This record gives sequence, C-alpha cells and structure tokens, in this order.
Amino acid sequence: MADHAALAEPVAEAVVDQAVDWYVRLAAGTPSAREQADFESWRSASPEHDLAWQRLRAMGSMMQGGSAALDPALARGTLNRASALARRRGALKLLLLAAGSGSLLTLGVREHDMLRTQLAVLTADLRTGTGELRSLMLPDGTRLQLNTATAVNVVFGADTRRIELLEGEIMLTTGTDRAGRPFVVATREGELMPIGTRYGVWRGPSAGSDYGSTGLAVLEGEVQVHHRLSKATQRLRAGQQTRFDATGSGAVQALNEARMSWAAGRLTATGMRLADFAAELARYRSGWVRCDPEVADLRITGVWPLDGVHATDPILASLERHLPVRVLRSTRYWVTLTAA
Repeated sequence: MADHAALAEPVAEAVVDQAVDWYVRLAAGTPSAREQADFESWRSASPEHDLAWQRLRAMGSMMQGGSAALDPALARGTLNRASALARRRGALKLLLLAAGSGSLLTLGVREHDMLRTQLAVLTADLRTGTGELRSLMLPDGTRLQLNTATAVNVVFGADTRRIELLEGEIMLTTGTDRAGRPFVVATREGELMPIGTRYGVWRGPSAGSDYGSTGLAVLEGEVQVHHRLSKATQRLRAGQQTRFDATGSGAVQALNEARMSWAAGRLTATGMRLADFAAELARYRSGWVRCDPEVADLRITGVWPLDGVHATDPILASLERHLPVRVLRSTRYWVTLTAA
C-alpha cells in the first residue's frame, strides 16, 4: 500500500477518471478474464496509473475499515442505474483529487469521519438508487429488502451473519441458521440482534446532532439492542418501535405499521400533514419536493403503489385531484405544492 508521501503526489485528472472507471467496473461484480487482463495492462502501462490505483485502494481500505467483501453474485447488478453510477464516479473522483492535493491528510476528525461514511456508502456491497426498491434472499434464507437510497454491507463468515446498514432503510425476515451463527444488524449507533423475527431498521438525521440516529420497528418476534456508546441494552417486542442516537436508548412507542408499508411496495399516509407527506415523497424522487406554508397543514390519507422510479408522478397527480393544491414543476427535479 502506498505511504502518505506517495498518496500526496499529484495525478492527472484524466488518470483519475480512468482509475475511478476501473474501480467502479470491478466493484460491480466478478470481472471476466479479458476485463482483468485489460485492467492489469492499464495499471502497468504507467507508474501514474499504478499510483492512482494504489491511492484508490488505500482510500477504500481506510474508509471501509477493511469490511469483508460480499459474494460477487449478491453484489452484481448494484451499478445498473446510470445516474447512480455517475454519482459514484463523481464522488470517488472528488475524493481522489482531494487526496492528491493532500487535503485528506489534513482534515479534522469530524470531516474525515464524514468522508469515511460517504465513501463507505458509495462502495457498499448493495445499494439502491432514489425511488428504487429491492428484495433478495441471503444464503441463510434471510429475506433482505432495501428501501429507496439505501446502502448495506453483507458479511457472512464461518461464525457470523452481519448486515451493516450505512444509510437508508431495510426490512429483514431472518432465516434459521443450521450452523447457529448469530445474526447482527449494525449501524453507527448500535447493534441489533433478532430472536426469530421480522423487523425494520432505518438510519437518518438526528435533531441537534452532527451524526445520525437509528430507528427500529419490530413486526414479529423480539430484537435486542446494544447501544454502541452507552453499552446499555434494550429489548423490543412485536408491536413496538424506537429511535436512538449515539447517546443511548430511546423511548419505546407503539408500532406505526404505515411507516413500514414500503416493504409491501406501498406508500401509506393516515391523517398526515401535507408538509410531512411531501418530505416522505421526496425520498422516492430525484430532486426536491417542497410544500408552501399555506398548505403545509392540510391532511392527507391514502395508499399509493411504489412500483418504479417514476412512481411519484401519479402520486403527485392524485394530490391535485383530492386536495385544494397545485403541483408546480420548475423542472422535473424541483416540485412545489402550493394552493390551488
């Protein structure tokens, strides 16, 4: 692995582009023999090529903390969206260029931690784009569902089954493991250990904090929570949910089943403020969805299908039919709900 002095040497932007392209292509699955040979030929063609690749690999190890790789069969297909691919290339290129200027080596703890998180998300084993839902079966029979804009790592070994939720939201129905390996869902805020269960986990911003929070909703069985910093434990049963940040346990509340309806491919609202509904809708749509204050307190009830990356278009149209609002589109990526 390259040392700090080598990592700080400048690399031409064109070479950075090539290195990022190879990194993304190889991360998409198992490369063919021809692809591997072409990559090795590119890497050995110039010391600058090799330096760019070493730098990218070094950053990947630093940002991901050496996480074990997912079976390529499970990872294949995660880069099938052109927009997601462009974002990934762009972010990796930005980080590589920053490394070339030496700025990554002089960042403060907080900024460095944020970059670690960003690159871990971009290079996750499984990732969904905005508006994309995904469901797959893991080798032990566990069903894993990913909501919109979600990134996870999957680590299965001889003595462990582990899901690392980096961002977004997942639903799990855990399988019975013949080897008796424990099943753990890990976030930055803690670890969740199910006891024969079906449950949802999500990560998002935490009010008043620079970091995030973890939400847990138990639909069946029980889940034990181990809080990372406080070391406290908490057990939730079916019909309960909670949300906690890095400081420790949160209040236990009754399960909001509508919150988890995405796993059945539906968006559900029951007497929800229009402003809150717009914020929820924005999770499934590229760009921005905002709500004018004059209609923010209108209430909406309904169930809508989430059946593709353009599912929000008919949902917006239904708002105009059932509420005194207009949907103004400055562009496809900027939508405002205003009074009719």
